Amino acid sequence: MHQPGPPHSIDTESVDEDATLAESASAEAESGRFWSRAKVPLAIFVLAAAIYAGFAGERLLGPSPHTHFVYLANTFNSMIAAPFDQEAAERREGRLPFELDREPPHRNDWASYWELRLRDDPKTYRGIWMDRPGQGRFRTLDDRVYQLERSQIVERTKRSFVSFPPAPAVMMMPLAAIWGYQVNDVLLTVLLAALNAMLVYILLRRLSEGGRSGRSRRDNLWLTVLFAFGTAHFWSSVLGEVWFTALIMGVTCTLLYILCAIDTRRPFLAGLFLAIGFATRTPLLFSAIFFLGFLLFPGGQLRERRWGEAARKLALFCIPTVTVGLALLWLNYVRFDSLTEFGHTYLATGQLDRIQTYGLFNYHFLSKNLSALLTLLPRLQPEPPYVVVSKHGMSIFATTPALFYLFMPADRESSADRVWWRLTWATLAVCAIPALFYQNTGYAQFGYRFILDYLPYAIILLAVGRHPLTWMFKACIVFACLVNGFGAVTFKRMSQFYGEGFFL
Repeated sequence: MHQPGPPHSIDTESVDEDATLAESASAEAESGRFWSRAKVPLAIFVLAAAIYAGFAGERLLGPSPHTHFVYLANTFNSMIAAPFDQEAAERREGRLPFELDREPPHRNDWASYWELRLRDDPKTYRGIWMDRPGQGRFRTLDDRVYQLERSQIVERTKRSFVSFPPAPAVMMMPLAAIWGYQVNDVLLTVLLAALNAMLVYILLRRLSEGGRSGRSRRDNLWLTVLFAFGTAHFWSSVLGEVWFTALIMGVTCTLLYILCAIDTRRPFLAGLFLAIGFATRTPLLFSAIFFLGFLLFPGGQLRERRWGEAARKLALFCIPTVTVGLALLWLNYVRFDSLTEFGHTYLATGQLDRIQTYGLFNYHFLSKNLSALLTLLPRLQPEPPYVVVSKHGMSIFATTPALFYLFMPADRESSADRVWWRLTWATLAVCAIPALFYQNTGYAQFGYRFILDYLPYAIILLAVGRHPLTWMFKACIVFACLVNGFGAVTFKRMSQFYGEGFFL
């Protein structure tokens, strides 16, 4: 399904030059080939890192205000060190497994519940208040509801956790061992974002060499610019903060997963990067169908033979995904007495009305999420600041109009082409749908940030869609860079450009 050759042309950067270099057995030729291949991706990394750092500006001087992963990394380190280190043991004294070592610095998106001891009752009650905090209906972690009065409570303890998937915190553990709570999550996010820009170019080049897109190097560079600076990836890269660090790292995992999953070439690594991905951003779990599609439709046709090889590759793919999946389920159970509860139900100690009423996912949220994704626009006004953006964001077509070209592909010329197109769209869809029923639009944001969970697949579709990169397409890219650059400068810096209302 993915192999060099006609019918699509490749520019001199890739196939012809690489084939000539590959014929030489000398070490010097191999070294020259490596640097010839590496120089453009490395230049993209350096340039992207410089641009992201420039837009991050003063934020690079220290940690962001929302270092949830840094708190969790320090907690992991303390739990490991506690049996051997007296200071770590003192930090963990009286705390539950994975409970934070110290109290959160603010109330924004920490998972918490109350632990109560009642008069003349030896039992410990853990849960959240369904009415006002302190008395009334108290729902325990196992979904039992009790009517409690203040006079019954003799002791109360607030237990705080990080509910976000833990992979970024695991990555930060060595840094936390050195710098403690001063790990600079902004710098880390900038570097991951620059790595993403480089990986996108490598992916696009591979699609060209494999005959999937027929794009020239110039086209691939334009599409790389679109991804890096013309989408939510741009303004999300310069903030740090728990939500945006997770999204950017999720993109990193997705790109590495795609590169390994194509044609099921590296099934174990594909499974590993997917596992790290859904341990960073839960919706990425559903992108497993991308690998399975190549497994079941080799060469664009339904598999009819070599099932033993397919079974071996599937087993290699499942080893890391199942292992990490079981670890996450266990983590949920240890913290919240439920295999499927990862903690968002207990944000703000369970006091968010919409979650209490509808849960985390519900049809009730669909219309608002669809508007945030597709139709939400800024308000234009005759007086300063002239443009006001809802904190629920903007339509993806307002921030990245080049995405309209997703719906204008060239005709598919082969079964392999058709499978690529349908498989990539299917992967994009299954990653996008959960967010449409989620209790949060992505607030607060400049554009629709959840698109980052499936943005790499949108870029693939633009590449393999083979629509010519006309002057209009490039104009859309330039416009998108200006819009998202405005977001990178103003979001969380210039409040006059942002409003609280959904429909401003």
